[in-house]
Amino acid sequence: MARYARCSAALLMLVAVGGQALADTWQQCFLDLRIAQVLKQPYPQLQAEVLKVSQKQATAECPAVGELITFVPETADYQSPLVRRHWPKKGQPMKIRYQYLDGICKGDGNNYACRIKHYPVSNHR
Repeated sequence: MARYARCSAALLMLVAVGGQALADTWQQCFLDLRIAQVLKQPYPQLQAEVLKVSQKQATAECPAVGELITFVPETADYQSPLVRRHWPKKGQPMKIRYQYLDGICKGDGNNYACRIKHYPVSNHR
């Protein structure tokens, strides 16, 4: 009986912790961009003007049309940066799926609000 109680308590804790970890969802914005600059400092990244915005969720906080954003483009599965030889050049169009997840990050023993951002290439219409 004690073993059953320990297993039940462990399962209850796992469900409670797991529920908190899964509470947030990725917010997505589909962006049509025009590359303004290919930056080299402080590290290689693109700066682009937002031409068109489509939100997947009504609550998503998307960049505004006309805004300049700076980012490192990622592969479509957002698992790695896009190889630089595949980056668009200045003046070229690009489509990305900007997605982010708000959460609590831990560092130096302190918790703080943070946003995980990804900029995978997209072929949305």
